[in-house]
Formats: sequence, structure tokens, C-alpha cells
Amino acid sequence: PQVETMLHPTQLKKKDVDVSTLTEEEKKIYHLLTLKEGSMYQSDLIKETGLSKVKISRILDKMEGKGIVDRKRRGMTNMVLLK
Repeated sequence: PQVETMLHPTQLKKKDVDVSTLTEEEKKIYHLLTLKEGSMYQSDLIKETGLSKVKISRILDKMEGKGIVDRKRRGMTNMVLLK
């Protein structure tokens, strides 16, 4: 018989990302998100990277297009989540 194991939500496997295909700025954002357990406010990414709002928004647009992150609206900012 097959035995299923229950995974704690933090053990769920995130999408495998080939980091070598990311730009330096995308790597920086990906690394910050992994340090913060896969989610962070977009406004905090702006503060932590020192990049402009526009730059972060454009980088996240590209990362969303690649299927690496999702953004969820949270008031005046977005929650950025690793897929």
C-alpha cells in the first residue's frame, strides 16, 4: 500500500528556479524573498535593495512573467510571494 506523508506548509517545495538565468537584480530580490520565507512586501523590497519603485516594479513584472513570483495587493503596497 502507498503511504502518504503530511507536509508542513513550510516544507512544501517551492518552484525550482535556475538562478543562473536571472539578472543580478532579480537574484538580489530572489535571495531576499528566500531569506524571508518566500514572502515580502514590495515596499520592503524597495527599502532593502535601494532600487527605485519603478525599477522594482519592472523587475517584478519580469519575474512574474517567468513564473517565479506572484503579487497580491495589500492596501497601498503588494505582497510579493515566491511561487
